[in-house]
Amino acid sequence: MSPSDGTPFPPTGRAALRNPFLAAKRHPLVVGHRGVPFLHQENSLAGFRRAVALGVPAIELDVRLTADGQAVVAHDDDLERLTGVKARVSELTWDRLARLRMRRELPMGVGHDGGQVVGRYDREEPIARFDEVLAEVGGRVAINVEIKVDLPRWWPTDVGEVTARLIAAAGATDRVIVTSFDPRKLRAARRTVRELETGFCFDDGMLDRAHVVLDRPARRRAIVRLLDRHVIGWFLDTRLVGAEHTLIDPEAVARLHERGVAVGTHTMFPLGSTTGKPIDPAAVDAREVERLVAAGVDWIESDDPVRLMECLARL
Repeated sequence: MSPSDGTPFPPTGRAALRNPFLAAKRHPLVVGHRGVPFLHQENSLAGFRRAVALGVPAIELDVRLTADGQAVVAHDDDLERLTGVKARVSELTWDRLARLRMRRELPMGVGHDGGQVVGRYDREEPIARFDEVLAEVGGRVAINVEIKVDLPRWWPTDVGEVTARLIAAAGATDRVIVTSFDPRKLRAARRTVRELETGFCFDDGMLDRAHVVLDRPARRRAIVRLLDRHVIGWFLDTRLVGAEHTLIDPEAVARLHERGVAVGTHTMFPLGSTTGKPIDPAAVDAREVERLVAAGVDWIESDDPVRLMECLARL
């Protein structure tokens, strides 16, 4: 399906849904991945404000808990890359974390050419509390909240409960989705606030530990099968999924839409890969946007949401 023929995203039957990630629309929703990291430090309030000013309709952000149970917006638990300080979010109280600042010259990992990327910004920025972000921009943009897989605190699921309560307290349940690679944290969020829309995330490397028994093509086929059959989503009773763009094809999207499931994808035009994973060449190619739109995805995340909006405007 293509927006050029007027077909809504997603298929008819979901038009009455209010949440922008699930509601019918002509173009996929543009989502600023961690805000607008080409212009401001990732996950900063400054970046989220800039997204609003630029007319970006949605943002993605990452949530973790401090040692005293405060929900903060940070991708990494290890704070050295962000702040230069050797400490962990999960080991600091909010009072201590609030004193730190994200660097003006921020390492952003591996670029699409294999070189190291450094984001350079005008000033240092504080790490934000999640409730502060909801209060300031929650009424002006839709938000994809990713609850991070937290290895130091892997077993507890209280981050899901805390995140859900803050969203409900802000009156933002109809504009927010919660996603994660951890199904237990998603279940905790949904148990806490039943009307919250949640979804499992898929990465094309999530089965890499099975390399002894499955080669890469077989691993990819297995992931796509889990994705398009909505196995994990059925177990979690969810109506959306997020997937790396390399896993998206029209058949998978069509099968999910037939089940009433919205499909989002990440990450186009990345500034860098902070996980060290090589960036797929297609991620920096505007033709990949065209392919994703033709496949029928419901939202696309990007480190450069303005460029993504310009691409969609030409389709």
